[in-house]
Amino acid sequence: MTLASAIQQITRSLPAPVVQLGESILGDECYAVLVKDATFLDPPPYPVALAPCAKLALSKVIGLGIVFASSIIKLPQIAKLVSSRSAAGVSVAGTGLECLSYLGLLAYAVRAGFPFSTYGEQAFLWVQDVVVLVLLLVYSGQSVVAFGVVPAVLAAAYYLVVAVPGPSLAVLATLQAATIPLSLASKVPQIVTIFTNKSTGQLSAVSVFAYLAGSVARVFTTVQEVDDQIVLAGVVLGALLNGVLVVQMIMYWGAGPVEKDKKEK
Repeated sequence: MTLASAIQQITRSLPAPVVQLGESILGDECYAVLVKDATFLDPPPYPVALAPCAKLALSKVIGLGIVFASSIIKLPQIAKLVSSRSAAGVSVAGTGLECLSYLGLLAYAVRAGFPFSTYGEQAFLWVQDVVVLVLLLVYSGQSVVAFGVVPAVLAAAYYLVVAVPGPSLAVLATLQAATIPLSLASKVPQIVTIFTNKSTGQLSAVSVFAYLAGSVARVFTTVQEVDDQIVLAGVVLGALLNGVLVVQMIMYWGAGPVEKDKKEK
């Protein structure tokens, strides 16, 4: 018995729960091609479905990786805010708009029935953004506003994502389209803040670089799995703006804010 046939014998006798999980992720055909029959182990010619199934599998792996990474991506930013007890250099307006943008993307993806691997990070990023927003408000002297934000955003999230009946898909599609300019608006205040201060302040470099990597990977998974040009336009725009933030992070690495009297001169 060859190694290939031995492996195929194992993959064809996997427990039912494992098979069901694989089929739910890859679909029946691609699961059969890549796992059950492991056709890539056979000598060529390979089945026509092997190439597209391989791309799909890669997309799923990247997508789930993005979701996992996004569950912790803003923790360095949160830790930096808590340790410094300062909101310097981080835009409150930009964070608030980003929070709204993530909620709109999440609501549309859930209601439209997209695969979790293509949008799961939106949920984790939204939760972390709410935490960052509250910290920014507290450390900028707006504690009353901060503790009013939490019930408001939770109520909005419940209605848009969970409630039955909730908003129609047509309404959510409009909201999804609105997230494109909203995404632009969420990044611009931060970009302007950094440019004005000539410093990145309490902005976390780890989070910024991770954001760029994740957004570029998300473009690939969106092309592979989501047939929606509005969604694609949104993720491409997000990747470009994250690229601008990375360039600024490199330009002003280690620089302190420009003093007021120097700016006046």
